[in-house]
Amino acid sequence: FLENNTYFVDFFNAYFFNGEKVLKPENCEELDSEMNDTNMDLEKHVDVIRKYNDGNLYSAFIIENQSYVDASMVVRAAVYEFVAYDRMLKKLKKNKAKEKLPMVHILVFYTGERPWNAARQLSELVEVDERFESYFHDYQMNLIEITGNTSYNFNEEDVHNLFYICRSIYDQSIYEGKSNSFGLV
Repeated sequence: FLENNTYFVDFFNAYFFNGEKVLKPENCEELDSEMNDTNMDLEKHVDVIRKYNDGNLYSAFIIENQSYVDASMVVRAAVYEFVAYDRMLKKLKKNKAKEKLPMVHILVFYTGERPWNAARQLSELVEVDERFESYFHDYQMNLIEITGNTSYNFNEEDVHNLFYICRSIYDQSIYEGKSNSFGLV
């Protein structure tokens, strides 16, 4: 589903831009989803990754699907992000380029039945001594979840329907005879 660039950018537009169509599907290009780093003894696979270039914005966008609450997810998201930067840096060195790296944006798409109750930022996992607080890099995970009270302004009907049908199944409202915006009772 999220391999479709139209749906892919709709998630990011809903999360980062409150539904405004800032990102366009025609500016996405598929990238290798393997995040290998022999220096770190690390081999990871992200679910969907796209390079985005519209002439003004050049970035990498990643969606990582998560079906259960995982206390380590904030760390995994940070690792994916920094491995992506490392891979891009190595490619730049090969080309002997002096340009800056594009930004990497990771969105964790949580589809579990219960609301997310694990860390969303690194400081929720790490005991930060106040003497070092100003030196601590507090990674913030971007999380979009089906459960919970957050509403998202999706533009694509299929994305909206998938998201809100799943939500109504989880909260049982689909079985209570209530009508909703996707025509189900």
